[in-house]
Amino acid sequence: EGGLLGSQDVALAYKKAARKVVADFHFDMTGFWKGSEVIGLVSDHTDPESRALVKSLAETYTRLKTKEFACGYGCSDHASWNTAGYRSAMAFESDELEGNTNIHSPRDTVETLDFDHMLEFSKLAVAFAYEVGYDSTN
Repeated sequence: EGGLLGSQDVALAYKKAARKVVADFHFDMTGFWKGSEVIGLVSDHTDPESRALVKSLAETYTRLKTKEFACGYGCSDHASWNTAGYRSAMAFESDELEGNTNIHSPRDTVETLDFDHMLEFSKLAVAFAYEVGYDSTN
């Protein structure tokens, strides 16, 4: 992986073209967890308002609690959107960035995924899209 090159190009092109982006909600690795089953919310390179919305939606529409954690660097595509000035949030499969020891290895197979866990992220995605896409003026 080159590291955010694609998302940086897109986010900066959107900014240059003054494209309206209500928010970026990035999902990265949603099928594995260990320890407590939660939705991890990345606290750095995101904005507090979007994180608060995601937390509220998760508590309302999923069976999981959220837990914030910091990557310590721009660990995924949400950082490109945040750097470009857009509201951004990132949901992660657990509250540990390095929790999945299978990633990028021969053990990184579908058999290691928890589809019930992934379903909760799908519920969260639909809820977020509805909430940020809803225009009360219509």
